[in-house]
Amino acid sequence: MTPRAPAMTRDARRASIIAVTMPLLREKGRVVSTKEIAAAAGVAEGTIFKVFDNKDELIEATIQDAFDNTTVLTELEDIDRDLPLRDRLSAAVAIMQDHLRGMFALMTVLQASGKPMQPPRHDSEAHRRREESTARLDEAFVDLIGDDVAQLRVGATRFIGYLRMLTLSSVHPILGGEFSTPEELVEVLLDGALDRNNTHSTTNRRKK
Repeated sequence: MTPRAPAMTRDARRASIIAVTMPLLREKGRVVSTKEIAAAAGVAEGTIFKVFDNKDELIEATIQDAFDNTTVLTELEDIDRDLPLRDRLSAAVAIMQDHLRGMFALMTVLQASGKPMQPPRHDSEAHRRREESTARLDEAFVDLIGDDVAQLRVGATRFIGYLRMLTLSSVHPILGGEFSTPEELVEVLLDGALDRNNTHSTTNRRKK
């Protein structure tokens, strides 16, 4: 007789349901039904209500998960440190772009569904958690740069700030700019936008 697999813990069940709810929420917004979610999760609809009081609680938990950096941090840790700095940074930017696109897609569909996400609370505890999350992300990038920080003309913290701004602007739907690949963003930040082959002619034109 085949032994029965151990039952999923409450936290694991919650996480698995949130994981399947995320793409459905991005596609349909708050009108997504618990029946659709249960079908995607491969569980009975009643299973959802064993770990969530109602659909609204599930949706809010899914929204909070969209802003959580835990998966991003794990993916950043998995980047091969033996790769050249450019390749490590490009891989990291690709991870951040995917994360941000998912957040913006969720924000857009929720806005369109008539009940947008609530703005972040301004209480001290929420502020502390956001600061800690940003600090962990910065630490992950500092670790990713490693000893190659000696190649930079600016400190690691400032460099990461520039990289964050470029990455955010490359995928922000309101800014509406032309999409830039991770490789392009890293190249511009490390080398600048000036075409080195034309540096001499540009300098000469300034002198005229």
